Amino acid sequence: MTRSALHRAVLSLALLWGAGVAHALSLRSSAAELFLGDVSPGASVVCSHATGSCLHLENAGSEPLRVDVKAVAPPLAELRDGFETWPAPGRIRLAPTQAALRPGEAAQVEISVPVPKDKALVGGQYEFDVLATASDRGGSSLTLRTQMLLSVGAPLAPPGDVPEEVRAERPGFSLAPEGATLEKIPLGRAGKSPGGGTTVKIVNAGDEDVTVTLSPAREWDDATRRRIGKFPPSPDPRWLSVEPAVVKVRAGAIGSARLEVSVPRERRYAGRRWAFVAAVDAAAHGRRTRRYYVLNVSTQDWEEETQAR
Repeated sequence: MTRSALHRAVLSLALLWGAGVAHALSLRSSAAELFLGDVSPGASVVCSHATGSCLHLENAGSEPLRVDVKAVAPPLAELRDGFETWPAPGRIRLAPTQAALRPGEAAQVEISVPVPKDKALVGGQYEFDVLATASDRGGSSLTLRTQMLLSVGAPLAPPGDVPEEVRAERPGFSLAPEGATLEKIPLGRAGKSPGGGTTVKIVNAGDEDVTVTLSPAREWDDATRRRIGKFPPSPDPRWLSVEPAVVKVRAGAIGSARLEVSVPRERRYAGRRWAFVAAVDAAAHGRRTRRYYVLNVSTQDWEEETQAR
């Protein structure tokens, strides 16, 4: 998955009362999905007007509406790939939880999510849903659902290219190869079984030593996006692990790192394919160069998984 741009969700319901009189009940939401970022245990993430990322609800109809807002656990059948149910939806704070909107009026809903100090949450991605239910004076109602997504753990590689102020041109720094494909890896076994991992060679043909840092990436540049081709981005970049995460490569030498993929053993992940991307940064004297390594992966079918057990 990319850091989510807001999707426009519009749900309109036309209802009829009386003899041929039509009344339109319509509520608009600024987001069908909202990614809250990477959050550390014990911290809080706030989605507010001040941060520029709150939920915006608008009465787009011709009748006054009362809107009730609440946070709930998502239905298991509708849980987003790569995410688990947020364990504490009852601790989520929404403001306001109710709003009266005249036609054309809007409300900004601020959302605060305290993250428990629980190490078991680290490395996971979680979802809760915010439901906005609009009702009119006639008793008719409709509900909009926004998927709220967050990741617990240290931030992944920052998106995009290396900032201009720290960018360095190192034509001697390269990856061999620049990518690989793993076919039908088993679920739930990481790289400990054949087919779950690969090795990348880090080539330093330059004239100075470099320190190379490898980390899973959630976003990448356009050139890397074209290399991925038809494989959709992994629903959880943290399923990709790198060992070692830091490699020191002397001038004229070659280093290496092992990339492993571990996909949870759940039926929804069987027979799937994704692209995992690792950001590879070579640094020396405060300047760095970035390359991206692309790992395309497919998983075993569920029947193959069952037989293998």
